[in-house]
Amino acid sequence: MPWPPGPGGPPPHPQGGPGGQWSPPRRNGNGRGGKGLLIAVVVVLGVVLIGGLAGGWLLLSRGEPRPPANPTSGRGDPVRSPTAKEAKTAEAVKLRAITGDQLCAAVPDDLRKSLVADAEYGGKNASTGAAADTEKRAACGWTNNKMDVGNGALGYRSLSVSVEAKSEETRSAVAYATDRFDEDKKAHEQRVNVRNGKRIDGRTSGSAFGELKALEYGDASYSQTSIGRSGLKAEVFVRQGPWLIKVTYGGDNRTGAKYPSGDETRAAAGKVAERITAEMAKSAGQVKVTGPCGIVSARQIESAFFPAAGGPSVSTSDGSIKQTACTWSVKEAVKHRPGQEFTARGGQLDIRVVDWGGGDTGSTFQFDRDAKKYDRYHAKGGLTDDRLHIAYEPRQELSGLGEKAFVVVSSTTKRYDKSAPPTMDILIKILAGNRTIEVTFRGTTTGGGLVDAAGYRAPFFDPAVARQALTKVAKTFLDGLK
Repeated sequence: MPWPPGPGGPPPHPQGGPGGQWSPPRRNGNGRGGKGLLIAVVVVLGVVLIGGLAGGWLLLSRGEPRPPANPTSGRGDPVRSPTAKEAKTAEAVKLRAITGDQLCAAVPDDLRKSLVADAEYGGKNASTGAAADTEKRAACGWTNNKMDVGNGALGYRSLSVSVEAKSEETRSAVAYATDRFDEDKKAHEQRVNVRNGKRIDGRTSGSAFGELKALEYGDASYSQTSIGRSGLKAEVFVRQGPWLIKVTYGGDNRTGAKYPSGDETRAAAGKVAERITAEMAKSAGQVKVTGPCGIVSARQIESAFFPAAGGPSVSTSDGSIKQTACTWSVKEAVKHRPGQEFTARGGQLDIRVVDWGGGDTGSTFQFDRDAKKYDRYHAKGGLTDDRLHIAYEPRQELSGLGEKAFVVVSSTTKRYDKSAPPTMDILIKILAGNRTIEVTFRGTTTGGGLVDAAGYRAPFFDPAVARQALTKVAKTFLDGLK
């Protein structure tokens, strides 16, 4: 499952590309620091997997700090708004909240079990990618490597669902979805190499793609079946208002002589697509984010920081150690006239909850080990390599949050760019029963506004302001956590 970029995860990728994979933390390892970048990387991985996901404060996560949505640069460089002639706005469509967990819940359990049964050799993954006002993405998938498919045969089965929506300054979310749907349909038509049951490309091997079949889900829809190395699968593509929906179902038989039939696979994918289309047809006012990430609202974040907050993006893992990660972008809305130059303070807010359970390596052990870790990093002057240097201020104990809590402020300097200001982070770590909770903010808290205004200052990080805002969010979250 992709781990959301930002503090605590792999380095962010500007286009949502490779950024590493999120694996549940292990309970062993010593978490010691060491010499050189290689050891620092080991420390990062050990802390991410073992130490309550605090490793994003180390070198791996500091490569290129993730800016807020529609940001100014980290240096507070002015942005000129479009002039009245340049500004072309598209009709706004409020995009409903959607998470991977909500997509999973939209597929009835009895239907899902008939397609991908529960088993020891299977699992569920839910992820939420972009979750801004202008872009949202979510996915859910199930796999079973040894499913009993009848008549004594075992087979591989996989079911996945994904949705996305996006608007642009000059193109509404509905127009964007319509254009993308039409473009994708043309591309899928071009890969057809089987018609009337016969290959038409002159080849006898390689993936085979069947003809597109029109469907009646949403505003427009079609399906396509294919056979490749992973067996037979059916894909259903739906456009529902601003949403692009994709459902994929298929597999093969590891024992026995038959794939699931093409008609059966297509019908199964269609049943799931029908449910997902109905879910995505709900208006923005009908749905809310559920689970831990729904505890804190965007309005509450804005009251602690400043308008406007977008998100959350959500990642969950239901393994032996349950984990939930929530990410919001927080950026001040600067009032300006067309053509005026301005900068905006803002950054990224993350909340992560890890259910460690009890025992010798449970939540108390993990919390205490992280406290010692940050004390050690401060004492040794931080972490450094050829590109970055991370300095840690002394860890401070906090009262009134959970059973125990502490706060740490750190700064990351780019050694390869002496003119760039440090990137600032603040972490509050909390012990609450069998859980550890991390609330982090990376960005600027003070300054910004119209560049030509009297007393203007470029955005910068004020630790006192950040600590007060982050503590307020942490208290709200703890009060609502069950």
